[in-house]
Amino acid sequence: MASEAGAQRWDAIVVGCGAIGASTSYNLARRGLRVLTLERFGLNHELGSSHGKTRIIRLAYYEDSRYVPLLRRAFDSWRELESKSGKVLLELTGGLMMGKPEGELVTGVLGSAKAHGIPHRVLTSSEVDDEFEAFTIGEDMCAVHEESAGILFPEECIRAFVDGAREAGCEVRFGEKMNRWRSSESGIEIESSNGTLTTDRLILCAGAWNSSFLGNLLPLQCERQVPFWFSSNGQKCFTPQEMPVFIFEDGPSKFFYGIPDVGHGTKVARTHGGEIGEPDNMRREVTEEDLAPVKGFVEHRLPMLKGPPIASTTCLYTNTPDLNFAVGMHPDDPRVTVISACSGHGFKFASVLGEVAADFATERKTKYDLSFLEVERFRRRSSS
Repeated sequence: MASEAGAQRWDAIVVGCGAIGASTSYNLARRGLRVLTLERFGLNHELGSSHGKTRIIRLAYYEDSRYVPLLRRAFDSWRELESKSGKVLLELTGGLMMGKPEGELVTGVLGSAKAHGIPHRVLTSSEVDDEFEAFTIGEDMCAVHEESAGILFPEECIRAFVDGAREAGCEVRFGEKMNRWRSSESGIEIESSNGTLTTDRLILCAGAWNSSFLGNLLPLQCERQVPFWFSSNGQKCFTPQEMPVFIFEDGPSKFFYGIPDVGHGTKVARTHGGEIGEPDNMRREVTEEDLAPVKGFVEHRLPMLKGPPIASTTCLYTNTPDLNFAVGMHPDDPRVTVISACSGHGFKFASVLGEVAADFATERKTKYDLSFLEVERFRRRSSS
């Protein structure tokens, strides 16, 4: 894989081996390309955005119904990877989206469900109380139940992608950092912590660290988040058989989510509202201040979860101003593909976004309508 001059040249280099980088590596290698993946940390490290034992996957997408076609393919792709790897990667539990009928969550879920024919049930607060013992919701609230929602196991998902990529010929280098890249007529030249590399295609999947490689192309903010796990104390109502994954709109711009106990405790976290900073300098210790809003929510809405949390972690959201992804070719060089800024809701899409990244890298197009996720949209707005 080295040229006559000794410089290492590849068909494609993927930067980042979190969920999307691992999926991209897998998809490119399976298309017959010579692929190198660079990851500055280790496999399934806990400094980025792809760890956390469990993640939610759902179809009736309140954020924007235009994501639903991607999600349909994501479900299928996760099942295909599951079959190839022989690992359990996805467990269906159903999903419960709770809030006021006129709120952003409920209206958004119903809009997506109706636009795409997604089976669902609308439940009153008393019906929620009767059917799902774990939750206490206000009389002025309702819920939408979606059967197709469930849990992804992120560390297993990433490991399955990496194993599959390696089996298809991809070289994965952990502990090697890309410092910078530049375009030339002959290819994309990369300076890494171990030397100079050249490639025909560069795919940037570095999560919070993408901002250092994109100049002023994307106005990104890195946000610190803290999920917690609480002991279920053996209560059946917190098992995946009884408790669906959930999102709860507990007030304007006040969203919480949770995942049933699959062996680590019941996971509960607030979405957004975290500290803004640089990924290398983000505070990693967890404090009572981090716990306070989650503890208050648990006491009010999940009152059967008793006691302090048994575990916590920090993770990073990389947000665009509109909280939508940035997906596509770099406007200054179409040989560079950007898959970035998943804004706290990207993991479930990793299986399909790896396919999309491979489409752009090899064909410079994809069959999906991603016009609302264009990489260049913010630069155009600032210049208009």
